[in-house]
Amino acid sequence: MADATDLYSILAAYARKNNTPFIDITVFQDVLEKNAQRLAAEHPEWLRWTKETGALFWSELSPLVEKGKCELLSDTSPEGTVYLPDFYLEAVQEAYSSLDNTADQPFPSEESLRITLPENQVRTIGMDDIVSYLDDPQDAPLPLIRLTFSEGFGSAITTSRMIPRRLLEAAMLKIRNYLRNHGNREFAQHKLEPQMQGKEIYIRDILNQILSRPIDCVTNLENVGDFTYLFWAHFCILVKNDIRKKKEYLFEDIASMQSVYLIEVCNNYYKAKSVKKREKALAFKALEIHLDQPPYLYTLNNILRFTNSKGVLLLGQYSEDDLDAYIKAKTGPTDDDDEQPELFLIRNEKGDLWFVRKGKLLSLISRLLIEARPLVKKAISKRWFRMLKQYRNEPAMENDAEFEKLLAATITKVNGILANLFNSPKLFLVYQEIEQKQGNIPESLRIFQKGMLVPYSDLFLLKRKDLLVDARILLPFWYSIPLFTAILAFFKGRKSREGAKKEKEDAEEKAENEVRERKDPHHELVKTVKRLEAEIIPANTTIDDYLSELKDRWNRLINAQAKKDLSEDVDSFIRDYLRHFLRTHKRIRISRESLSKIASDIISRNSALISLKSQDALHLYIEIYLLHLLQNVKILR
Repeated sequence: MADATDLYSILAAYARKNNTPFIDITVFQDVLEKNAQRLAAEHPEWLRWTKETGALFWSELSPLVEKGKCELLSDTSPEGTVYLPDFYLEAVQEAYSSLDNTADQPFPSEESLRITLPENQVRTIGMDDIVSYLDDPQDAPLPLIRLTFSEGFGSAITTSRMIPRRLLEAAMLKIRNYLRNHGNREFAQHKLEPQMQGKEIYIRDILNQILSRPIDCVTNLENVGDFTYLFWAHFCILVKNDIRKKKEYLFEDIASMQSVYLIEVCNNYYKAKSVKKREKALAFKALEIHLDQPPYLYTLNNILRFTNSKGVLLLGQYSEDDLDAYIKAKTGPTDDDDEQPELFLIRNEKGDLWFVRKGKLLSLISRLLIEARPLVKKAISKRWFRMLKQYRNEPAMENDAEFEKLLAATITKVNGILANLFNSPKLFLVYQEIEQKQGNIPESLRIFQKGMLVPYSDLFLLKRKDLLVDARILLPFWYSIPLFTAILAFFKGRKSREGAKKEKEDAEEKAENEVRERKDPHHELVKTVKRLEAEIIPANTTIDDYLSELKDRWNRLINAQAKKDLSEDVDSFIRDYLRHFLRTHKRIRISRESLSKIASDIISRNSALISLKSQDALHLYIEIYLLHLLQNVKILR
């Protein structure tokens, strides 16, 4: 009987002694009272169980039942039966509590533990399936795990949390026991040296490590190296061949065979995992090499299409989850507060997200400046030429500060990415970090002075007066005569007033036409759709091209047929939903807000759509596809 006198400890000790989780309450109370009277003289803590044993038993049993440590069953027994749910789990844990003492025995099994596990409390896994289990391990200790070994070498009962570390520790102790017997250590070294020539010292060191520090061998196995893997691959084959020669297997032979089966599987698993980890690291290295190449600026869609030097997609060497984790790590906060994230995020005028490596940010800006300069110059020159031709001017022609504002507005129109970069508060922080690390930034890349962005006119090498002179040169010579231009400007203004009157009449006529058009609801709907398309669809892009681009963002399946099927299913679901919507809403007013709400409803009604990644791209795709369908709304109805 256990020294502890709380009821659960007594119940557990009684269950272990009788090897059953079911305890007859009537019989148990009689045994408890007799043992208490026998032990009370030497152990006073048992004295309380000698008085009103039944009442004390029930008072302590109730809290145990409430906590789930015991269950009370009704059966033919007058008082009932107590069931201990953790009996089998505790029995298995106890079997692995002292691995040294059982090193010459096979792994614990139902036979050796003298128990029969209920099928709802045990999960059977063969050696061939253990790799799949290691990739997706079970967290909870119940149901217990029954590992079955090949060639009829029995089974092992264990808990999910013991796989694989605790089992490997037990296996190493059993292998140590194998090497200690019958000169097996010398036999193993003699057999392994010819197979691994030039590695004799390493073989001797590992065999000595098994004998002196077997648990360290488990760590070395997990952190697999080339020689470690090679050693265990040859050693496991050696042991299996050695034992198979015997006509009868002793317990220690079975223990050794079970151990090498387990070690062999785990050795191959850790090797494959190491190779995959190395491939993944190389793939991300290749990704970073891509990001370091011009044009330095890439979307997620670009990144998904990166390939290695052999033309194989990198996405197959790391998963989408791996890529998402990488991007989050590279764009998230760093351990050093003075360092900016490795990847810099930029949005262009369309709202698309772009990535650029921090170290290539200044090179990107330099390239964008070179590309944008002629466009900015041309835009302002044309603007001023038109104004001067109409005898008009603006403050930017005469004032440097206003000229800087005009440059800023023009940059936004010409290159939204560059404008967003200049407006980003993080740009200076990255610039400052690069300056501190490099010591000196080349003159061509210096875009800040004394903590302030260099004026746009200096960045683009554009002078206000030079642009004004260039615009005037293109005009006829009389535009350079002040009196003559003043007279022309007067008459131009008069003509403009007459033109304004004509424009007013045209506007009134246009308004009347619009009123007539509104009487046709279909015409009004199509008109609204075209207006929304002009707002949403990027310039110089067709609706079909933009839909195709968005589809590639949310539909990332690699298999071409599966990708096509998914796209068709989503399109079909959207069409069906729109038909139903139009049947229940005879008159609808389409706006950007209503499109967004319909798209959200479509996604929320389909669990498959909710599970898709890139929800933003999917949401925008549905909005634009709805616009595409609404162009033919009569057909849909």
